[in-house]
Amino acid sequence: MKQTIKISLKFVLVMTVLLGVLYPLTMTGIGQLVFHDKVNGQLITKDDKVVGSKLIGQTFEGDTYLHGRPQEVSQLSPVSKEQEELVTQRVKQTQELEGTTDKVPSDLVLASGSGLDPEISVESAKYQVPRIAEKRHVTEKIVNDIINEHTTGVDNFMLSNKRVNVLEVNLALDDL
Repeated sequence: MKQTIKISLKFVLVMTVLLGVLYPLTMTGIGQLVFHDKVNGQLITKDDKVVGSKLIGQTFEGDTYLHGRPQEVSQLSPVSKEQEELVTQRVKQTQELEGTTDKVPSDLVLASGSGLDPEISVESAKYQVPRIAEKRHVTEKIVNDIINEHTTGVDNFMLSNKRVNVLEVNLALDDL
């Protein structure tokens, strides 16, 4: 009986050291060596100061910036009255901000499950171009060019996967 307990305790100790210490340290070391930028959150720096991450959405206030998805996480049912009222309110606010009655792209009024999406659709970015160009006193072509430079993803025959990183576009707009 004592022999069995000793063997079991030694096994637990060895496995704790292997799987609880050595394995995580090895994986962290390999990640730092091979994928340094990715494992550290893909931070974006400007003038040697961290201004954000490519992976986490941020709220931008003001008429001169590209706005991303709503940051509030909603666990409401898509068919609930509360969700309908919330989306209707966001549509009105967005149309007032943009100075138009055009249909608002869905990702400007619907929050994601995490509330942290750093990207929006190209359609949502282009929807905001007239306002940004007017407030920054530049042409719409300049704003469109910046959006196009920061567009990633591909179009295929069934759907579009093109998206725009809001932080990167706003930093580029600030560099104008």
